[in-house]
Amino acid sequence: MHENVIRLLMENAVQHLYVTNRGTAAAARRVSATLHCEVSTNEKIAFELALAGAYVRKRTACILSTEGLYEALDPVMSSAYTGVAGSFVIVAVQENDEEVTPLGPFSKLPLIVTEKEEELERAVSYAFKLSEEYRIPVIVQAVPAGHDEGPKMAIGGPRGAGDTAVLVKEPGRWAATPKFRFRLHGELNEKIGKIGEAFETYEDNIVISRGSTGLVTDRLSRLEFYDEAASVLKLATVFPLPKKLVQGFVDGMDEVFVVETYPAIELQIPDRSKVKRGFVDAGPGTPQYDEVIAGFSVIRDRLGPASAINMAHGIKSLHPDRNILALTLEDHFFHSGMPAYVNTLYNDSSFVLLVIVNEREEDLKRVLESYGVSGVHSISSIDEIARFRDTKEPVVALYRGMI
Repeated sequence: MHENVIRLLMENAVQHLYVTNRGTAAAARRVSATLHCEVSTNEKIAFELALAGAYVRKRTACILSTEGLYEALDPVMSSAYTGVAGSFVIVAVQENDEEVTPLGPFSKLPLIVTEKEEELERAVSYAFKLSEEYRIPVIVQAVPAGHDEGPKMAIGGPRGAGDTAVLVKEPGRWAATPKFRFRLHGELNEKIGKIGEAFETYEDNIVISRGSTGLVTDRLSRLEFYDEAASVLKLATVFPLPKKLVQGFVDGMDEVFVVETYPAIELQIPDRSKVKRGFVDAGPGTPQYDEVIAGFSVIRDRLGPASAINMAHGIKSLHPDRNILALTLEDHFFHSGMPAYVNTLYNDSSFVLLVIVNEREEDLKRVLESYGVSGVHSISSIDEIARFRDTKEPVVALYRGMI
């Protein structure tokens, strides 16, 4: 899948590619010896490097997982405002149940969803043109199924790869201080309006007219169990919504159901009087907050890397007698967990932190010891967690294996 995406990016003259997976970088080297492809230690760094390249008029890209894109949320949320001088496309490959559709309305970045190989080809090409025209990063969500073979393309050197990078001094855009951010907000709203108009005629927004009941979805594969007599609007451009197309479809129906994992489409429909609630496709990836292990309420990284630490601290503060287990990964701890855990120590929180370790167990122990944490334990079975119930001191358990 990733090699196929790299070929598509090369076809679209990408000059700098940033990834977090060494296998993806190896695939890039197989495809082209001239493409600048760099492996970053985490998604935030990869996103910021690609964004910096686009600031100096380069054509850049990131290949991240959909889950990984959430770990770059800080720069993602500012990038629509600062914009770009070149072009920047983020290909988010869906490797599990996580989707990035909520990031469109949340970050104000244009977002296109693809299901098939030919849709991905069109989306990547369109996204670069859109990014250049409106000076804004664009997200393309890709689904791996059906991409194993990859399109057979003639690969040449990237057009303009030798162009000199140029950073135009424009403090009001790159610094984005409050005074300038207010002006940028107006510019961004104008951009989003124009992009929404451009999406009205996007090729992969498809209307299938049948009955008077309408289904709006970003993927036809979601409709397997729905009435085949219903009319369908398959919407690839999740954000900004092509409002005339969508509202026209809704107005022509007696009732409409929006079938999506998150209500990214539904919340953008101007008049939802005909839209019925309760038919969002929750899917197997719906977060569950009632998980219990060995008498502990388990809090996982639902909101980003090591977010379980802050969430557990907040819950423990409200329910001091409750046994709370925060579960994170070693990479997540080093990514965002260190300042979060220092904060919990400063505020005398006493939940149990369980870190899934692999290669950095000793590094983790040294960091925790420097924080003054004496209750660091390596466990061989998850059942051993039970002995830390009702603890009044900070406890960190290190476990090799998945839960």
